[in-house]
Amino acid sequence: MKLIVSAALLVIMSVGLLISCSNKAEEPSLEPLQMSEISGNAIWDRITVESRYKNYTEWPKDSGLQPGQSPHGVWHRVFANRTLLEALPAADSTAPEGSLIVKENFGSSKTLGSITVMAKVKGYDPENGDWYWAMFDPEGKVLKEGSPGGCISCHAGMRSNDFVIINPLDMAP
Repeated sequence: MKLIVSAALLVIMSVGLLISCSNKAEEPSLEPLQMSEISGNAIWDRITVESRYKNYTEWPKDSGLQPGQSPHGVWHRVFANRTLLEALPAADSTAPEGSLIVKENFGSSKTLGSITVMAKVKGYDPENGDWYWAMFDPEGKVLKEGSPGGCISCHAGMRSNDFVIINPLDMAP
């Protein structure tokens, strides 16, 4: 009788583990967004419908809610898509086409204030790393998009790291 109960408990625990591990869907492989289709709305669709950014990996070595700074908020959480993470470490410190970096920006009360995205689009803006920048309110309304001067001027200090501030691209995540 004890053997049957132990076996039943083992089966229940195994099923529970499988369910909890499968709650996070795997990120689908998608073709990179092209210049002819890039827009804030296309990026929002990419990160919320086609491949939900919450299923991306949080930026390694900086996961969870982290202290932030203006304009991104007092707190932030950063996600990177598989295209970028699988390319790391990048010997030339350049993110591949199709890379997406998504940053949730929180206020002091840890309430989501905005979502900012860097999307690597081949040929979009070679002078500035071919990044398309977008900022959204939490419901997906486009607040800024394209090549906002504020984004570029702040990230230009990391031109040697393909405008990515959070971590060196030539190091393993």
